[in-house]
This record gives sequence, C-alpha cells and structure tokens, in this order.
Amino acid sequence: MDGDNLPSAGDVVVVNLMKNNNIGRMRIFQANSDALQAFANSGIDVIVGVDNSQVQDIASNQDSANAWVNDNIKPFYPSTNIKYIAVGNEILGMSGNEQYVSYLVPAMNNIQTALANANLQNDIKVSTAHASTVLADTSFPPSKGTFNDAVKDTMNSILQFLQDHGSPFMANVYPYFSYDGNRDSISLDYALFKSTSAVVTDDGSGLSYTNLFDAMVDTLLFAMESSGHSNLPIVITESGWPSGGKDIATIENAQTYNNNLIKHVLSNAGTPKRPGSSIDTYIFALFNENLKEGEETEKNFGLFYPNQQPVYPVNFAPS
Repeated sequence: MDGDNLPSAGDVVVVNLMKNNNIGRMRIFQANSDALQAFANSGIDVIVGVDNSQVQDIASNQDSANAWVNDNIKPFYPSTNIKYIAVGNEILGMSGNEQYVSYLVPAMNNIQTALANANLQNDIKVSTAHASTVLADTSFPPSKGTFNDAVKDTMNSILQFLQDHGSPFMANVYPYFSYDGNRDSISLDYALFKSTSAVVTDDGSGLSYTNLFDAMVDTLLFAMESSGHSNLPIVITESGWPSGGKDIATIENAQTYNNNLIKHVLSNAGTPKRPGSSIDTYIFALFNENLKEGEETEKNFGLFYPNQQPVYPVNFAPS
C-alpha cells in the first residue's frame, strides 16, 4: 500500500486481479477495514498484521488488545477468511526495532486472550514474522542453524507460545539479499533455483541443497530444533526478487525467481529437512510501490504495476 498511484484498499479490482491470477492468499501488513471488507466472500485467505507502532500499547493494556480484535477482526470474520494475525514484522534482530522487543511476547499473549474473549482462538492463529537476521552468523551449513544470542531469550518465549497455541513460525526469506551480500560465495543460479545438481552438501545432516531458498528455510528449522521445537509448522510470510534498481534486480531475474519459487512450493517437494510437504509462501509484493522507503529496489518488488498490468508473466498455477 506504499504508493500514491495504487488502487484504493477497498477497490474490488484488487480482489479480481488476485482471483483472475489464481492468487488465493494475501498478507496485509496493517489492518485496513476497506481491504478486509473487499476480501469478504472472496475465498482468499488473509494474514492481518499488527503494526509495530501498535505493539507497545497492545502489550501494555488488555483493553487495547480487545479493542484491536473488536475493530479489526470481529466485524469481518468469517466472511473474510482471516487465517493468521502477525503481531509485528521483523521486530527481532532488526536495527531500529529494538524498542519493541520487550513488548512483543506480551502483545502476542494479549491478542491471543482477545481472540479467546471473542471465541475465535480456535479459528485464527497468532504469530509474528521474523527476518533471517534472527539467525546466528555461524548458521552455515543449515544443520548449524541457531538463533543469535541477542534474540534467544525472546525467541524461546515466542517458540513456546507457538507450541502452546498451535501457531506457525513465520519468516521472511529472501535469497535475493543473501546472494547480493555474498556474491563471491553464492552463485546466481543457486539463488534463482536454476542449479540442476547439489550445490551445498551439509556434512552435519547429510542433506544436499540445489537452491538457496531451501537452505535458508532449513536453517530456520534446524534453529528451531536446537531450541527444542522441532515440529512447528513454518509459513514464509515474504519472499521475492526486485525487477529494478540494481544490477541483479532485473525483470529476467525476478521472473525466473518468482516462477521457480511458485513451481517449487506448489510441487509438494518440501525442503530436504521436511520433504514431501508444501510450504505456505507469500510473495512480496502484489504491486510496485513508488513510496516504499529504502533502496530503489524496494520500490520494484511488485508482480504488477499500479495499473494492474503484470511486470512480467507469472504462472501462478503451474502444472
């Protein structure tokens, strides 16, 4: 929604665009009543975010959590199929978000209580989305995955919360950024799912990897296992590749990555550590966003231009 040329949040054209392209799930980063109403009776699953700026208030006051659920969930569910609430985005391990860390778990608990007060605790699951920076620098190969010391205590509390409530671990996984920061040691083909044979063989686990996405997901799974939580489901709440703004951010690379990602996650191949299962994965983003902060690439992650024309052809339902 970070643009001044995008369809309005409640515009049914967005829902039609998704349905016409077989896109069955959507994540919105802040609760928006117009968008939630637009998704009513669409059959589209929705993740609704609690903005980082709201986390302290919700953590400090159960009434605030109740009000958030009463305002942003109850009026729309079940007509709008709200599947998850993501309390905050990339709060742990990200510079600039330190002030929210101590409030994160209390906010998750208060939202959970608010859902229970509304008798929705069995229908909607509560989690929080993590950046890959929650991992220790020594997390290579994947079997050495551990959470870094700075987040470990909070992460253990989060993992126990997820275990207690049957909620998934949420992570934003970007081979683009890993490749861009390590071009000397990572090949572009490995990042784009183009390698045809094993690139990394993990001596610790005996598992082999043909793509960076699987290696990054499995590193998180091993980190959870090392913390005593080996069976939590995982949802990839962001992945993608920009189509402009940098030498490797080309339309060709973005098209290759996202089409191969879709094909991979829908194949039910899973990852080497969890083979034979599909991975819930959300591509960032639906639209290019001309007001997105950060590097120029941040404005160019969209699958569509604001006029709803595709940036490049994407096969959302590969056979």
